[in-house]
Amino acid sequence: MEPENTSHFTPEQLEASEHTEKKTIDGEARYYVKDLEKHLRAWGHPNPDGLVAYFTPDGKFHAQGVAREQQLRVIGAMGGVVA
Repeated sequence: MEPENTSHFTPEQLEASEHTEKKTIDGEARYYVKDLEKHLRAWGHPNPDGLVAYFTPDGKFHAQGVAREQQLRVIGAMGGVVA
């Protein structure tokens, strides 16, 4: 069974973080990671496809432009970003 791309962040933490920006897309709240390029560079991950990363209020992490098997690694790198 594959692990879910779920973080431990609550909606309150995501809302309060200076590293996320809340946007509503088609009625759904999303918390986009600000300055993602900077964080990926520090992690050593290139962003050739213009990665977009965000959390939904249920704590699920979405990263368009990164293969699913790499998403959990990205969540780990984001751990210190949203704290």
